[in-house]
Amino acid sequence: MQDNPPQILILGGTGKVGKTVCDYLLKNTLCQLNIVTRNTKPDLTEYADYSGRLTALNFDALNKEQLSQHCKEADLVISCIGPSQVIGSTIVDICYRTVTPYIDAGGYDPLLKHLANLVATEPAKVPLIINAGLLPGLSGVYPKYLIDQYASNETITSLEVSYVGRDAWSYNSAWDIIVGLGDFGEDRGFCYIADKQLIKVPFYKATQKKVFPAPIGKVGTMLIYSEELRRLINQYQIPNLKVYGANIGAKAAFSCAISKIFGQYKTPEKLAKAAKRLASASAKDMLKSDPIYAIQAEIQLANGQQITGSLLTGDTYYATGTVIAITAKYLLENTIAAGAYSLHEAIPSEVIIEQLQAQQIIQLITTTNDSLKRSEAI
Repeated sequence: MQDNPPQILILGGTGKVGKTVCDYLLKNTLCQLNIVTRNTKPDLTEYADYSGRLTALNFDALNKEQLSQHCKEADLVISCIGPSQVIGSTIVDICYRTVTPYIDAGGYDPLLKHLANLVATEPAKVPLIINAGLLPGLSGVYPKYLIDQYASNETITSLEVSYVGRDAWSYNSAWDIIVGLGDFGEDRGFCYIADKQLIKVPFYKATQKKVFPAPIGKVGTMLIYSEELRRLINQYQIPNLKVYGANIGAKAAFSCAISKIFGQYKTPEKLAKAAKRLASASAKDMLKSDPIYAIQAEIQLANGQQITGSLLTGDTYYATGTVIAITAKYLLENTIAAGAYSLHEAIPSEVIIEQLQAQQIIQLITTTNDSLKRSEAI
């Protein structure tokens, strides 16, 4: 980007995701990191070997005046804080106005819509990349990777994608999960896309059993809406899309079901209680289980061929941080046109997938009608 080492402002650099981002960028770039925390000045003693490339900052990222000043001095802003629904558009709006490239670990549908409206009025002058985590993020990158690798010159008639995962969800992650149960206020309910039209279905038609590679096995999933994947099928002119999801920790799944049935995503007070309950339930699940996350995609081609791929990873926070860091390194070293992007629209899918494979963070299993390809296990 420039002769001097880039200055990167990392919001939430001491959390699970933020630490992974910092570790990766210190080891794989020459950038200067300015690590921001809200309540206490960050303890950076674990980075003693890189002390000359680190600055600790203490301020609230939602303080627009302070954040604006620091953004003006940065070459890139990375946000690892949440919940996404609470942070909203505050940070990206400031980066848009200060002309500072931005990467957001979350984002979700409301911010995608906000950005689309923002850049329609006046185009962005730098890349603004949201949904740069696991879900959303890798959840869009991996289906695109399969399309690019196996069906780039073919007519695709349908795409079906399923997500399942378990981990000890932080309060912020749990908040975003609960908000997602309410479809981010859009009230689409259980739905899928057929012939480019949104089709709603009742609860009893929204469930489907999915079989994932070991150690997951058979899982009950529910239809969900994904703006990220709707953008992907629009890009490739795919007329049909179904997306399924499930939280596979037993206690966490029950907690999500209660929140869904009683509409606890409808008010901030109920949402906060539901998020605390989900965080507690998922932590109890992890006393007897290991974290795991999987994406499965089925691509149906007009010639009758079917391509099925599965991606598995373990620690979801480590995977998320690595995806963000890979994105940041790519942005620093390559030219990305100014604009507002979901992750799969900003970075070549193979860049992220191949680097995650090289670090043995993911396992891939891909099948066509008569072939099977496996990557090294995580």
